[in-house]
Amino acid sequence: MKPLLLTLAFSLCVIFAQEPSSPVTLIQHVTVINVGTGEEAKEQTVKLQEGRIVSVASTAPGDGGSAGAVDGHGGFLIPGLWDMHVHVHDTGELPLYIANGVTGVRMMARERDTAAPRVELSEKKPSPFIYLASAIVDGSSPMWPGSIVVKKPADARRTVDEIKAGGADFIKVYDGVPRDAYFALADEAKLQHIDFEGHVPEAVTAQEASAAGQRSIEHLTGIALACSSKQESLNTAIEHARFFLDRLRVEAEGYRSFDQAKCQTLFAEFRQNDTWQVPTLTVNRMWGRLDDSKMTSDPRLTYVDHKSRERWEERTQPQIRRWNNSDYQMARGIVGVDEKIVGGMYRAGVPLMAGTDAMNPYCLPGFSLHDELTFMVDSGLSPLAALQTATINPARFLHRTSDLGSVEAGKSADLVLLRADPLADIHNTTQIEAVWLHGQYFDHAAILGLLEAAKLEARH
Repeated sequence: MKPLLLTLAFSLCVIFAQEPSSPVTLIQHVTVINVGTGEEAKEQTVKLQEGRIVSVASTAPGDGGSAGAVDGHGGFLIPGLWDMHVHVHDTGELPLYIANGVTGVRMMARERDTAAPRVELSEKKPSPFIYLASAIVDGSSPMWPGSIVVKKPADARRTVDEIKAGGADFIKVYDGVPRDAYFALADEAKLQHIDFEGHVPEAVTAQEASAAGQRSIEHLTGIALACSSKQESLNTAIEHARFFLDRLRVEAEGYRSFDQAKCQTLFAEFRQNDTWQVPTLTVNRMWGRLDDSKMTSDPRLTYVDHKSRERWEERTQPQIRRWNNSDYQMARGIVGVDEKIVGGMYRAGVPLMAGTDAMNPYCLPGFSLHDELTFMVDSGLSPLAALQTATINPARFLHRTSDLGSVEAGKSADLVLLRADPLADIHNTTQIEAVWLHGQYFDHAAILGLLEAAKLEARH
């Protein structure tokens, strides 16, 4: 028996030795940007295998480039970008994220049972990683069809249990959730170990939402009121505002009665409670620019399908018919203050993430993330800080820094190769030469192919 066992062992060794190893990709002579510190390591070789980064090391002296390697001369390598506030109307939009270097998104609303949409979304290739919300949780007379209506604390607790069982990654809360139901939802979410994120409901303050444990606040909802010396009266006014323009007028009054000390106290509470802010300056700006032909004739609209553009028309036409020049000026003025608020949050150490609210009108999947980074810089963030809002900050928010958010050994091979330095000019995030999605390589020709396919699909 012993010779037979030895023969079998030897045969198995030969078989395993002949097993083909998974292919290795080398990105050589590239400048790797450390998004945590801003350091730029030149002349690096990044080794990828099985969808992960194996190593990052100096390119060997005299190495002219290995066969099959990607030549990164003159290029800058950053982690894949994240858009932390999107909506998806059709899976045909998903490749546009990859073409724009966006390898992950936080999708902010879906059906009650997330199992079916997860399958549908995963079947579209290529597609970014998707962090998936529950259906919107709202109060009576919800704004959006398909929302989960909660009227009292028992409804809220039952809803949390159902969302948890349905497999959503987090609970999306909205404007109309009643006050007692909101706090019941917050309590039950803690018990069920599931985050709740979204709007600050009109019945609570931003201070209360932060103290209750709301993980993120979208669109700066509640901030204008929370920073106002007239907060109490404005809270009542916002609850009685029937139309979007009425809400904007309340916000404008909040900013006119701005209290700097109160706002700094609020920012300190956000920082202490780890309440993340996703300002979505892209969509905030959009509502004040519907009279601007430069936005409404954006050439990138060729990548948006006709059905989506028709939905946009249905949403925007009532505003276009009713608003006058002073209404648009007010909306643009609010966004100007929004940008100052974002800059103040950054300086106060409030955690920030980039989000666009695609597919709202003129908020374009993939493309608008680069616009949002520019708006972040316009608000007072450095290019590095803006880049962090779409890379390492989302990784921290998702508790996935061991896997995402930086170009380091052991991390997922989600990478973007840029032709120019984004730390010198944030606009350079659009200068995309190549993208790796969990190790899958999209060179410049493949990216152009994704864009062309999306354009053709949008025509039909």
